[in-house]
Amino acid sequence: MKKLGRLSETEMEVMQVVWEQATPITVAKLLDLFAEKKGWKTSTLSTILSRLIQKGFLTKTMKAGVNYYNTDVTLYDYQKSETRSLLTNLYGGNVKNYVAALVDNEGITNKDIEDLKHWFKTITGDANE
Repeated sequence: MKKLGRLSETEMEVMQVVWEQATPITVAKLLDLFAEKKGWKTSTLSTILSRLIQKGFLTKTMKAGVNYYNTDVTLYDYQKSETRSLLTNLYGGNVKNYVAALVDNEGITNKDIEDLKHWFKTITGDANE
């Protein structure tokens, strides 16, 4: 997987909409989707889309004089990249330290722990234990 840059909060909002659409999307469609929430002008959105292209998240194609934007990175790949970056930068790559921080900060519940135990058993082939 290619090295991905980080998305700003605004870029992430746009990417989430593009990922949800799961099809090439136009500026006009994005403006409609963000009309109530953001009230962006075409130039503002075009600038954001240009940055997303530069960062490698989107590609642009033209059909009948209309630009269509398509994802070049899946949400799952971005999540993996961000997770890897978080683990490396904050926890020295140590998953146990990350999980310990979640537990210490009450970011993980007993149900989460049980779900994780079940998941680990499933992926290691110990599901029948």
